[in-house]
Amino acid sequence: MDMEFKKLIEQMPQLLSNLKKKKPLEMNNLDGIPTHGVYVFYEKNKPIYVGRSNRLKLRIREHYGESSTHHSATFAFNLAKEKMGINQKTRISRKELEEAPGFKQTFFEQRLRVRDMKVRVVEIDDQATQYLFEIYAVLALKTRRYNDFKTH
Repeated sequence: MDMEFKKLIEQMPQLLSNLKKKKPLEMNNLDGIPTHGVYVFYEKNKPIYVGRSNRLKLRIREHYGESSTHHSATFAFNLAKEKMGINQKTRISRKELEEAPGFKQTFFEQRLRVRDMKVRVVEIDDQATQYLFEIYAVLALKTRRYNDFKTH
């Protein structure tokens, strides 16, 4: 195994421990969070979604913002699909979904749902470490239901 990769992998358990020690934050109180890192949304104290960003506060807010679209609020978009009974494997375009009866309201409601969640953040400046930790956290926290790593 490449030694640089091995060093990165060895950091993962400690980063997860650091994340879990962080106090869950309300969405309306994100002051003081770092700029770079990985975040985890919690609903009823259960981890539900993991993401990464180099503009954490803005990215977290995009998940529930009033003007957020399926591009910036992907998590809420997937929650809306689930709420409407649309299987993740169903072949339907995002444009078709947005035009489906009731979808806009459901998407709005799911953005509000995300806004009511709590978030934990761990600072990670290095991009490679961010990517690896995001994947590690998804697997360790069992959030694959919404973290499917599909591109759009």
